[in-house]
Amino acid sequence: MWVKRDFSMIPTALLERAYGGNFYEDIEILAPTLDDFRREFRERNKCQHSCDECPDEECVDAYEDEVPKIPMWGWVFVPNDPSDQRWIRSHAKEVAKCGFIVYETSEIGVYLGINGAGYDFFEHHWLPLYRARGLKWHDE
Repeated sequence: MWVKRDFSMIPTALLERAYGGNFYEDIEILAPTLDDFRREFRERNKCQHSCDECPDEECVDAYEDEVPKIPMWGWVFVPNDPSDQRWIRSHAKEVAKCGFIVYETSEIGVYLGINGAGYDFFEHHWLPLYRARGLKWHDE
């Protein structure tokens, strides 16, 4: 109910048209930060070089494919309630641990992206976020 009622969905194609090549200038990634992502990518792939100086073309291509620019799934989620906006902004790292990328623009405010597909988003992302948010709309 929380997701369907209190979040608007924006197609990522609209973001690509609106921000295109100026993505990093106009859209701030609050969490995981690009430094967090780069560090995680290097650890996961056991990279010996920095991403900017990597001689392995396949590794560079993999990094470019995975870096959280526009989320893989075709939508982003914008919280409609200002209290959700504030909570997400101030708990961005905690929200990222639920599998979301937390973005912010001056036009939209805070919004969430999921870099995944083919599994149950409610179970893997929304329920952990609901619990992290401390909501209690359910029966125990």
